[in-house]
Amino acid sequence: MAINTELLEFVSVDELLGPGAPSLRIPDFQRPYSWTPRIAAQLFTDVEDALNHRPEHPYVMGTVILLKRPDDSHFEVVDGQQRLLTLHLLRALLRGEKHDHRAEGSTPFHKVHSELVRLVSALERGEHRLARYRDFLDSKTKVLRIVTDDEDEAFQFFDSQNFRGKALRPHDLLKAFHLREMADASASEQRAVVEQWQQADENDLDRLFGTYLARIHWWSRNLPAHDFTNDDLDLFKGVGRATRRLPGAEYHRAAKAVLPGLQAWAHPAPGPDALRNLRRAQHQLDAPVAAGKFFFDFVSFMLEESQRLDEELYSPATGAGNSHPELTAFRDSARFRYCRELYVAAALYYTNKYSEADLPLARQRLFRWAYALRLAYERLGWRSTDNYARGLSAQVDGLSALNLFSTIRDNLDPRDVPLADVSAPEESRTKNPEDAQLLAFLKEAS
Repeated sequence: MAINTELLEFVSVDELLGPGAPSLRIPDFQRPYSWTPRIAAQLFTDVEDALNHRPEHPYVMGTVILLKRPDDSHFEVVDGQQRLLTLHLLRALLRGEKHDHRAEGSTPFHKVHSELVRLVSALERGEHRLARYRDFLDSKTKVLRIVTDDEDEAFQFFDSQNFRGKALRPHDLLKAFHLREMADASASEQRAVVEQWQQADENDLDRLFGTYLARIHWWSRNLPAHDFTNDDLDLFKGVGRATRRLPGAEYHRAAKAVLPGLQAWAHPAPGPDALRNLRRAQHQLDAPVAAGKFFFDFVSFMLEESQRLDEELYSPATGAGNSHPELTAFRDSARFRYCRELYVAAALYYTNKYSEADLPLARQRLFRWAYALRLAYERLGWRSTDNYARGLSAQVDGLSALNLFSTIRDNLDPRDVPLADVSAPEESRTKNPEDAQLLAFLKEAS
């Protein structure tokens, strides 16, 4: 199996999308249409510029990667769906086709449709301009068509490609990878996980992986954290079809498969708190993720947990009888950004391993650990935050040299995590009133 060399060629837009073209389908792993009017207008203008300056030469606008399974009569679009959908819409407008359902709406598709209507209307005001543009788009505008019949090879191409103007984010590639691991699942199961995934905001997914999950992974192993990129995908590919069947992998594979059934047998009617702990047991942050559907369940649960904790940790009651009506100021102020990220990440890891049984007291101590950092610096940057998370701040007056994340990873009992010993500076390094407010709060809560 390899690339189909007979179908590897430059083809015109008409050969790809016209009446005699083969059937194309958009698989479920693809994200929804997301081009902006600006990107669509640039495609339109690029074609127009080529027509005006080099009308006798073909204009090549990129690559389309297709998957053709041996038993299928259709092709699946692996890369290029945003461009193809835009071209399909543009071709329809150039032929005067009217579709009322496309005219009104606020989705990216509707907005691009409105922009293309405007651009095509401008062509109609010039003599023969529309016909010339349509003919050039159909016959002279070409794409490089790459066809393979191997699913893994197709996704290797997908992993390395970008949509024009909008690079694939790491979580897009993880979604595609884990859908590939669900190849034996039914279409309805695949569709269900895609619909669940698409309900999440892309920025929330970026925050989950980049701000919480990846940092927890690195800090718990005493590694420096960095921006979560496409080079870090192996952190969350987990145990899947391609994983060698070695003892360690087989243990995690069996645990992921058997645990839900054991839990249902042992706890037939759990309450909300017990159910949350059962789900934590299924999705332990110290264990590799299971590839396929389990990954989507993992992401859904972790997204729910991180967002819930981000709210509840800053509610007025702070445990042990203390309260502070302005606690949300420490969450919302840009001055405390790194402290907030440390606090929520630590709480997410702590509760994932130890539950919330002692959270009223533990969150006071987690707050002290995370926010003491702000008082120790006039200007708090990422490098200082990363060093502090790894327990490398022993030389900074008033800060504890504790890698909280690796300590949690190494201990099964929360009583062995020395949160009670966490120190904080006695004075603030600045005259900033927000720091003064934080210092007063820490003293009150101690």
